[in-house]
Amino acid sequence: MENSNRYSGIHAFGTTARLVHLGLAVAGIVAVLSGLFAGDYKHIDHWGFSLHRWIGISTAGIVVLRMLLGFAGPQDLRFPSWVPYTGERFSYVKEDLASLRALQLPPRPPHFGMMGLVQFCGLVVFLGSSLSGTVLFFSIEPGRKAQGMLHTIKELHETGLFLILIFLTLHVGGVIMHALQGRHNWRRMFFLNRSGSRTR
Repeated sequence: MENSNRYSGIHAFGTTARLVHLGLAVAGIVAVLSGLFAGDYKHIDHWGFSLHRWIGISTAGIVVLRMLLGFAGPQDLRFPSWVPYTGERFSYVKEDLASLRALQLPPRPPHFGMMGLVQFCGLVVFLGSSLSGTVLFFSIEPGRKAQGMLHTIKELHETGLFLILIFLTLHVGGVIMHALQGRHNWRRMFFLNRSGSRTR
C-alpha cells in the first residue's frame, strides 16, 4: 500500500469539480461530433456549421470557467494542486508508465500520475481549440470559403478536434484500466455513489 503522505493536501473532487468535469466531457464530445458537419460553412445552406458554431462557443465558455477555477477555484481544482510540474509529481508519471507494461496503474488520487499529465494536456488542447474556435465564431462569414490567416486558424482548429478525440480516448482508456482494478472513480465523477471508489 502506498504511503498516503505522498499526497498530502490532495482531496477527492467536490461537487464543483465534478460538475465542471461533467460539463467538459459532454460539451467536448458533442463539439467533436458536431464538428463533423461543420464543413458546409462555405455553402449558403450551412446548418452543420451553425450547429457546431454555437455548441463550440458554449464549450469555450466552460473551458474558460475551468481555467479560471484552476487559478482561483476550490483547492481540488487549482492547477498547483495536481499538475505534474514538480520532480516528485513527475516521478508518479514515470511510475505509471513503468506499470503500464504490466497493464497496471498504482492507486492514486484523481488526476495524479499519468492521468494528471493526460488531463493537463487535454485542458491545453481544449483551450487551444476554444481560442481558435472563438476567432472563427466571430470571423467566418458563411457562404464564403476561409482564406489567408483565417484558413490557417481553421486548419489548426480542425487539428484541435482530432487531438480532443485522442485525449478522450486516452482518458476513457485510463478510466477503464482503473475500473478493471476495482477503482471506480468514474462513479463519483458522475454522482453515482457517495462512498467513492475502492482502493487497494
